[in-house]
Amino acid sequence: MNSSNNQQQRGLNQCDQSGSLPLDVNLDQSPPYCNPNLDPNNKRSVNGDDLSFLKDIGMQKTGFGAKNDCDPMQRGVIVNDLENPERNVLYRYSRSIRGTDEAMLDMFNNVVVLDEDGKAWPIPIILGPPEKAVAAIVQDNVHKDETLVVDRLKLPLLALSQGNIDYDLNRYTYHKALNYFNDSNNKPGITVSEKYSRDTVFGSARGIPINISYTLTAWTMYREDMNQILEQILSKFSQIAYIRVVGVPWEVIVKLDSVANNLENEPGDQAVRVIKYEFNLQVETYIPQPIERKKSVLKVKIDLIDGLSENEVTEVMARIEESVKELQC
Repeated sequence: MNSSNNQQQRGLNQCDQSGSLPLDVNLDQSPPYCNPNLDPNNKRSVNGDDLSFLKDIGMQKTGFGAKNDCDPMQRGVIVNDLENPERNVLYRYSRSIRGTDEAMLDMFNNVVVLDEDGKAWPIPIILGPPEKAVAAIVQDNVHKDETLVVDRLKLPLLALSQGNIDYDLNRYTYHKALNYFNDSNNKPGITVSEKYSRDTVFGSARGIPINISYTLTAWTMYREDMNQILEQILSKFSQIAYIRVVGVPWEVIVKLDSVANNLENEPGDQAVRVIKYEFNLQVETYIPQPIERKKSVLKVKIDLIDGLSENEVTEVMARIEESVKELQC
């Protein structure tokens, strides 16, 4: 075989010539709308915008990190800054977690037990851990005299306590996907008139999906009372239950994960037995994000030009700018 047909042999040193480092060493770029010079809420500068971090900084211990929450939807604030107002979003405290607690408490507020005469007796329910519920009942049972004798605990009794709060990535929707709650005419449902009729519309993102766990504890003295409570609670889940929370226009479901009890088959002593059941629940809800404010399309202007000369394009752009100025508030 002719050697001229062979590929040229590679040398031992095939590395490129050494040179300076690239000017931009930040591989994870900031959002394009993030400009510390224009954003009054993010004035703190940090080392690392260029190659300044390679210089000898001596004993400096600060100035190496700063927030980068340039997206108004991700600032995590619940009040509007009056000195630097944000026209594009509206911040507020949604009370979504508090509303979930109230909805869960209301869900089990109608549990009753029937006596031998068929009369229904409502079961008190307390929002808090089991020890708080017992303390609240015992406090009402203390004798008014100086003996401080406590009567037997009033049963049946229900207690609802909040547990862990977890982020649910499977239900996450990007916050740029806004819902304008269009009406039957396919027009935005939430609008205001600032300068023209319905010239400003409001959109809402789906929110931050979270799972909140709850424990519902039930105590009774008699098995028949517990049977009635079990039937009422389990009937609420087929297979899931629903609650409503103000500020969360999406479906909020409640799942019953497990049921546990303290029943023992072995014979015990002569002490009074209290039957206890625990229901482990999980609520799939959302934390509402800021409301976005946008200007609606009020006028469509079409200009037809015969050619692409610079003067014609400049004239059309000038007319468009004048039209925009007329619609600005």
